[in-house]
Amino acid sequence: MSAFAGNMGFSTTDWVALFIFGVSALVGTFGKRLVRIIGLAVMPFACAGLILSLSHHGSAPGQRPITNNAPSINTNNQSGGTDILNIIGPQRLLFDATIGDQLASKLPAGKSIEILAVGSRPDWKIADQYAQYLKAKGFDVSFTRSSETVPPLDRKITIRDDPTTSSIILIIAPSAL
Repeated sequence: MSAFAGNMGFSTTDWVALFIFGVSALVGTFGKRLVRIIGLAVMPFACAGLILSLSHHGSAPGQRPITNNAPSINTNNQSGGTDILNIIGPQRLLFDATIGDQLASKLPAGKSIEILAVGSRPDWKIADQYAQYLKAKGFDVSFTRSSETVPPLDRKITIRDDPTTSSIILIIAPSAL
């Protein structure tokens, strides 16, 4: 990945808009008469889509609740059995025994814990460290992995205690915004 792409983070929508814009420019220049007309008619919409898509990159980082470079923890208990450990910080969540202890204090004894690790392989390894830590504390832990969720997660750690199931779902997404 180039330094430019790492900073901008082109999304699939960006690439599709750029592709459509490029194809419509080529078709508008080199196609037969009807194809040129269609290509030139599509071009303004592709250009507008590209501009709108790229303009969202500048506003995304400003929406994050960043307090400092060190992770800090805010606890929110929402209705519906969801308990969130909101790890606030600009970098990826790393394994920290203090966070592990806080996590263990939020989990009820006797219920099995299903950890869902979300992200890339390095994220899975971090979530696995938390799983091993909880196992060492005596919790019954199972582990699954996912590369992404829809909608994307905005919390690094989420605890879901669904009263209809016998287990607690612990979502760990170290790279979540």
